[in-house]
Amino acid sequence: MKRYINLFLILGLLIAFSLSANVYGAEIAQNYQFDTAVRLARILDRQFVFSFVSASCPHCQDFKEEILSAPKVKKELNQHFILSLVSVDETFELTLPERGKVTNMQLASGLGLQATPTTFVFYPPDPGLKNRGITKFQGNPPSPEAMVDFLTRIGTEAFKKEEDQKNEGEDSGFYNYKEEIKRLRREDYSFLKSTAFDIPVIEERISLSSIPEVPEIVLNTPEVSGMDFVGKVLSNTEVKKVFIVEEEQKN
Repeated sequence: MKRYINLFLILGLLIAFSLSANVYGAEIAQNYQFDTAVRLARILDRQFVFSFVSASCPHCQDFKEEILSAPKVKKELNQHFILSLVSVDETFELTLPERGKVTNMQLASGLGLQATPTTFVFYPPDPGLKNRGITKFQGNPPSPEAMVDFLTRIGTEAFKKEEDQKNEGEDSGFYNYKEEIKRLRREDYSFLKSTAFDIPVIEERISLSSIPEVPEIVLNTPEVSGMDFVGKVLSNTEVKKVFIVEEEQKN
């Protein structure tokens, strides 16, 4: 009898460990290496969100497990932002567009990092970190809902106007959709594919009813890149931005 009790105890511990692993090992939002994230932000016109973290920092682990792993937060980050977690546990090199090679510790010092986690947000046309960005926060948001509210607000064109003290005009929605159509160079499209970016690619003409219910799509052939088709997509579907891959130059 004692033997069976011990087996049940072991089985119970294994199940508890498995459930714990699923909770605390939950997958966070898409997290890109710093240099990759900077380039993605520019290509996709998305705000660049990066957080300094440390493996020995319990608040950093909470940030990843309770905030960045929450489904609502992941959806918001994956659809509208580019995320990069920058470790301060060791020194490594990264590239800033306007400054060239620097180390992660030099970047942290230049931005006045005092504690981890600290999160910075920059706009994509110039994410070279020449200034302090559009905003930052230290520590963890009180809840996933608070993080979503924060992201929703800073993601809008209205927030940028507010920060720039230019409040004329109406809110034009999410900042990364302020230009509904963007042409992609072939090299940028190849780079996007290498990152396994999560935006549907359409390579043949399909009916509007077959367009995925997503905010962005990529059109990759001349047959589907006509402006009449693009206009119909933007007017009659959930798509807010269309990326058109430029044709290859013929010699």
